[in-house]
Amino acid sequence: MNSFGQESNDFIKSKQYYLTEIDSLTIKKYWENFPTENAPEPISIYLKDNNGQTLYEIKILELEFYSGTTIEILNINNLTNIEQIIRLESGYDACCTNYYSTYLLKTKEGKLIELPESEYLHCDGPKPINEYRFPNQKFGIKNQILLTKSNLNDKYEVESVEVLKTYSWNGKTFELKK
Repeated sequence: MNSFGQESNDFIKSKQYYLTEIDSLTIKKYWENFPTENAPEPISIYLKDNNGQTLYEIKILELEFYSGTTIEILNINNLTNIEQIIRLESGYDACCTNYYSTYLLKTKEGKLIELPESEYLHCDGPKPINEYRFPNQKFGIKNQILLTKSNLNDKYEVESVEVLKTYSWNGKTFELKK
């Protein structure tokens, strides 16, 4: 998995959370039933904290292309009532890699609030990526969550962004600004 756009206030690999693995019997059953006329059932893995508490379910839709999921966190202190952002990025490889990112806002009470999924396609070289930007990151805006098309330089650092959507945050919910 790639973690593009490393800034001083950016996502880092998590040591607080882990993902369950797909057991060998589930994998065997998947391949025994593949291919079929019907789409196979999604396979679930789970985000857990270091105490083993299940926090979130991730559904893997196409096991034959699934390359893995990374967990990264962004500690944040300038988005009202939010202490951390958890980013789950799942890759599906074919000729290029499709990345699907789920962002979870962790409130100070421990509740998780899911943002709409973002996705992008990565082939060769630094191409623009779709990602969320938060107030303490480069190009961030106070109490707003930005879905951006981030343009990368040759070192895979975010050089500029085009804002695709802006969400306002009131400390409890987010709302798409018109």
